[in-house]
Order: sequence, then C-alpha cells, then structure tokens
Amino acid sequence: MSVHLRKFISNKINDLKPGSYKNVQGLLQIKQNKDKFELKLPIKAVYGATQIPEKLINLKNDEIQDVKIDSSEISFLLKSSSIENAFKNPTEVLLTDDPKKYIVEYSSPNIAKPFHMGHLRSTIIGSFLSNLLKRVDNTVIQMNYLGDYGTQFGFLKVGIDMENLTDDEIKQNPLKNLLKVYVAANTSKDPEVAEKARRIFEIMELKNDDEIMEQWRKIKQYTLEELRVIYERLNINYDVYEFESMYRRRDIEDVIKLLTEKNILEKDEEGKMIVRIGERCVPFIKSDSTTLYLTRDVAAFLRRRKKYSIDKTFYVVDNGQNDHFTSLKNVVNQMGLNGDEYIQHVKFGRIRGMSTRKGNVVFLKDILDEAKDLMFKKQQESKTTKVDLSKCGEGIADILGTSAIVVNDLRQRRQRDYEFNWNKILQLSGDSGVKFQYTHCRLFSLNRENSNINEGEKLNLELLKEPEAQELVYLILKYPEIIYHSHNELESCVLVKYLFDLCNSASRAFKTLHVKNCECKATASQRLLLFNTTRKVLKDGLDILGLKVLNEM
Repeated sequence: MSVHLRKFISNKINDLKPGSYKNVQGLLQIKQNKDKFELKLPIKAVYGATQIPEKLINLKNDEIQDVKIDSSEISFLLKSSSIENAFKNPTEVLLTDDPKKYIVEYSSPNIAKPFHMGHLRSTIIGSFLSNLLKRVDNTVIQMNYLGDYGTQFGFLKVGIDMENLTDDEIKQNPLKNLLKVYVAANTSKDPEVAEKARRIFEIMELKNDDEIMEQWRKIKQYTLEELRVIYERLNINYDVYEFESMYRRRDIEDVIKLLTEKNILEKDEEGKMIVRIGERCVPFIKSDSTTLYLTRDVAAFLRRRKKYSIDKTFYVVDNGQNDHFTSLKNVVNQMGLNGDEYIQHVKFGRIRGMSTRKGNVVFLKDILDEAKDLMFKKQQESKTTKVDLSKCGEGIADILGTSAIVVNDLRQRRQRDYEFNWNKILQLSGDSGVKFQYTHCRLFSLNRENSNINEGEKLNLELLKEPEAQELVYLILKYPEIIYHSHNELESCVLVKYLFDLCNSASRAFKTLHVKNCECKATASQRLLLFNTTRKVLKDGLDILGLKVLNEM
C-alpha cells in the first residue's frame, strides 16, 4: 500500500491521539475481501481500552472509500485509485520522518584463525541488517572489527618461528598456513611457549619492536586480502575496517584516565583493574597492565561515537557473548550515557553440523567452493539452463551456490540453532535460494520476450480478475508492511517467507496469465505490468537479503 496513504492515516490518528504515529504505519495490514482491498488497524494496539474517536468515521480522502469500526479493528475500504498509486512505486517504504545514523559491526573474524560458521552467520545477518536499515532511509556505516590482537598473536609469532614459515608461504595461503602454526604453538607441551607468547603481546601493548610490528602488519595485510575475496563472493562491501590493535593500552590512556576519574575502575587484590557489574567483578585491565576485549570495546565505542556522531551501534554477535555486551552497556551507563539507547546486541544461534561432504573442514571458502561445484554440476544436468556454461557457468554457479547458503541461513529465526543440510540447501525444487534466482530470471525473460507489448501505464483491476492475478496484487501491496515487521523484529525470516510466497504465487500465475498469446492487448498489457511489478518487488527484497541477482541462469 502506498506510503502516502499510510502516512495520511497515521497523521490523522496522531492528531486524534498524539504520540501514536510512529506505531500506526507498521500496524496497518492490507487485507483482501473478494475483489476489494482494505487496510485494517487493530483497535487495542492504538487505543487500548480508551474510547475510539468518532471523527475516524469521516476519515476519507481520494483513496479511502469508507471507514468501518467494529469491536476489534478499524477497516479502511480502499478505492481503486489507492491500489493504482501503490503500484506506481511498490517498493517505497517510509518508517520515520527522523532517520538515524547507525554503525553495524559484523563478521569480525580473527586474524590467523579460520573464518568459522559463527562468523558466517554474523556476516550474513549483519549484511541483511545493514541493507534493511538503509532501505528505510537511515545512514549506515558497515564496519568490520577484526581481531588482530591479544595473546593469540604472541602464539602466532612463536608458531611462525617454530615452523620456520616464510613470508611467501604466509602470503600464498594466509588463513590455512597461519592456523597451522597457531595450532602448533597453542598445543605445544613446552611451558616456555605460553610465556613467550605473553611476553610478545606485552611488547606490542606497552613497548615497541620494529621486527614484530612489521611482521604483524604483513600478516594483517595478507589475511585482509584473502577475506576481501570471500566478502566479494558474499556481495559485501564494508565502509570501514577497524582492528582491535587500534585500541592498544598506549592508545587509550585517555579512556582509562576518564574511567578512573569517574571511580568506575578499581584495583583488586591481585593487581587487576576491575569494574563492578552488579554482583560481579569484571576484569578490565590485567595485572601486567595489558588490555582485555572489554577494555578495547569500551574505548572503541567512545571513539566511534565521537568520530561518527552515531545514534546507535548494532553488534551482530552470537548468543554466547550476552554477558560481554551486558558489561559493555553497564560501563557505558556508569559513564553517564544510556547503554540501552546506544548499544544493541543482535544475537543469533549456532549452525550445527556444517562441514564439506568430504569432512569437517570449517573454512568458509571450502563451503562456498563446494556449493559452487555442486550447482555447476546441476546446471550441466538441467535442460532449462539458458547460459553458455563454457563462458560464464562457474560465475553463475558461484552466485547460485552462495545464494542457497545465504537464504538457508536467513530463513531461520535469528536466535535459534539449526542443522546444516546440503540436500535441502541446494535443491532445485522447493523453497531455496535457487528458487529466488530462478523466479527473477523467469520474470526478466518474460519481459524481454514480450518487448513488442506495451506495459500498462497504470493498474486496471477490471482486467485482472483471475485468482492468480488477485493474489499477486495482494502480495505486492503487502510488501511495505513486511519491511516494517522485518525492521521491528530485526528478523530476516519475515522477509524470506514473504519472498517465497511471492515466488510461488508468480509460478502459479505463469501457468494461467499468458502474455504473448493473450487475445486482448489491454489484458496482455496489464499482465505484463503485474509481472514486471512482481519482479521489481522481488529484486528489492533480494537486494535487502544481500544477494547478487541474476537475470539468466
């Protein structure tokens, strides 16, 4: 339904009950009654137990034909002009007149460790969240905060020396080779290894060593280059890359001084600096004066808030980090800021059983490569493949495989764990990421094949009486409220389910609403308008999910 009508109703209701405006738009639901369309508004959601203003009965304009009120809801019967207006810009959404500026921090893998499946979920969900927030007119800074710091780098340095790993060997395959030496050092039975690792990190934090720092910079560079290849396959472009090492002890003395002056930090009997979080004493600085993850996150939050003038930071991190973000909010609260207002932990569950078919390899590159290879094989076997596989088959197969993995994740409830199943993910029939791409390609092809037919300038419901046409019209009108609900719940599964419904409805319409062989030109023109509008809505939804969208496959 058109943004202007939703806003008109919201403004009028707000005039009668101030303060309700920001809630009303998301509560309006499009309903179909035979060939008529209505916007319905639950009474209790807006008015509670208070009396409904009689003036609502007269709430009419050139898009509202009538208003009816019963015990549970207000119904706005819509004129055909309202449906026509909605079709002019079917993806237009307006959630607020006061757009915000956000940071979405997501993915955040560790240098020299595999890009594991927790990072995959963070990456996919974070990309969706960023796209969704931008889609409703907010300014979003997509940030990747890489773990390149801590005692782990000490173990890495020791492992490189133990295995005599050269720069060239690191550069050839950074993630796998660095993991190999990290594991060698971290599992070593030599008690000196852990102490060497601790001393190396202490040098990085408090002193300086040109050789260590140069090697550390190269490792970051090599790892980042490999990660960017993976992000490009996932259709992700970050605005900012930050590193934990930007918030070393020597770089955040001003933050530590501020926390000390506000009596937030205190020293315990072991010499550690701690903060009190309720009944807990949470370490903030270790007894050797080196920092911890919480130290660096507090400093990062304060620096970013000042640098970017943001309204809120969304941290897309798994359920297991809940205590950490409770501590972060609490420290921010003790500094006189509102942690709940400025910080939101977007939690998610874990993927169980994710491996390649050959074994328990956890590198994301291996998962994406296997998905690509399997999709390429399916394309070779398929009779409906349209493209020349010798020229662009692998590229398209990669997009199909990646789409399948991404959609399989985004269709889940965010905080639930789920089982990874190759057969379900890569199926060509049924609801999967492949269906989204296939439907978009079919809609694109339908428009191209009917280039001799002029698309209708405006919707004419009198020529779209078939049930399949009415269903598509209804789903297209419903799209803005799907965006509202996805935004309010920060749940991608709301949008994914809707897009599956849209694709399935389009599939049924393909069988009955013929364009090319339609005897009536006016009807053919209307059907083409309906299919093209369906494609626009589908494309918009897939963009929000973060997919590269194919026109042929």
